[in-house]
Amino acid sequence: MRVIATDISNLTDARYFAAWGVQGMAYNIDPSGENALTPAQLKEIVDWVEGPSTMIKMEGLEVPESLSETLSTLDIKSAIVGPFIDVTSLTSFDTVYRICTLEDGYQDSDHLILTFPFEVSQLNASQIEKIKNITANKVVFLDASFTAVNFDTIEAMGIQGIILKGGEEEKVGFKSYDELDDILEAIFD
Repeated sequence: MRVIATDISNLTDARYFAAWGVQGMAYNIDPSGENALTPAQLKEIVDWVEGPSTMIKMEGLEVPESLSETLSTLDIKSAIVGPFIDVTSLTSFDTVYRICTLEDGYQDSDHLILTFPFEVSQLNASQIEKIKNITANKVVFLDASFTAVNFDTIEAMGIQGIILKGGEEEKVGFKSYDELDDILEAIFD
């Protein structure tokens, strides 16, 4: 199972996910989003981290003005975008993941991040079948509430990866990762 860590906004999260060997880390550069980073803040964190590919995340209605500055200072090959961003202007990326819900999972993008506001264990047979139809011809990562116990169900639906999220530090340089440790241990051990 592949892992992308998103919403990385501090060095503590970046180092934690890099130590686990996740495939990518996405940093929010959309000024309208929560914990958005400026190009300078993003570069400062990325310069301290090795391993995972650096990705950016833009969930707003349009591509942020800071994108060109960000791309001029960092080598970024992948982006995560919200449902309203026009991807035709993002030709400099090798891969663009489109965030979608079960209702609009039919989007044009070949790379999706499927999100829903309930736990994986609450999916009904119809929803599972819809996910299987989506994953039959698209690369799909799951951004939902789950535990390591749900991995068999997730894999059976054809999901290729999961999204894990960074967050606020409890104090500078310190954060508890007990819940994430359980999930990552199940994947990487």
